[in-house]
Amino acid sequence: MRTGRMAIFSIALASALLAACQANIPTPTELETVRTSSDAYLAYARGDCATVQRLVDRERLEAWTFDEMRHSTLLLQGFCSEIEGDIETARDLYRRLILEAPNSFASYDAVERTRTLKLIDEDPDYERQVRTARERIAPDKSRRTPIDRVSAVYPPLAKARGIGGFVVLEFGITARGDTQNPIVVDSRPPLLFDGSAIRAVRRWQYMRKPSKGEEDRQLIRILFKQDGTANPTLEEIVDPPLEEPTADQDSQASS
Repeated sequence: MRTGRMAIFSIALASALLAACQANIPTPTELETVRTSSDAYLAYARGDCATVQRLVDRERLEAWTFDEMRHSTLLLQGFCSEIEGDIETARDLYRRLILEAPNSFASYDAVERTRTLKLIDEDPDYERQVRTARERIAPDKSRRTPIDRVSAVYPPLAKARGIGGFVVLEFGITARGDTQNPIVVDSRPPLLFDGSAIRAVRRWQYMRKPSKGEEDRQLIRILFKQDGTANPTLEEIVDPPLEEPTADQDSQASS
């Protein structure tokens, strides 16, 4: 009798596993990685790096599938290390991403952070430039007309978790209309959208101006909407303070 019941149980279990495979239901390990990365990103959005570091220790990440979820979660560790002042650990994590996953979204952001940290090291004037970015914008100058402003790409895990934010950048526009030297003036959550915004601005093109001379400077705010829209909104800054836009400002932003 007991043997018969065990046989029935085995058949039922096998049927359930077969159905799960056919339905492409994630394994418990996959479910755990999704839950962990989600919790880590939400904690980061709250400014809680202690929880991020607790959730995604290196040993745990080593067991994860080698995919964008792992790479972007490892990137989050780098961001937290940098915010907490552990620059060498941040650099090591960024280098690791660049070497191990050169074509991932996370590695592109790691390249941007590595470049910025190098600028901070080599240019003693860099941080002053960030602080005084607003002063370099001359409101009496006519605004340069954009020809092509490529949309920033929404970071995949931030988009999946419904995390929104913004990046304020200051950059130069040459006489021929190319952008140059974009720097992040402010961003929230910090670092999360910086790389994507910088890469987009580098590809922007403006109208040429007939006379050569000093480059024009511009401030732009790129809003990453919480609805995960594919094309983050652009908002040119002239007078508003560098702070998170209100709902009214958000609705008036033009793309």
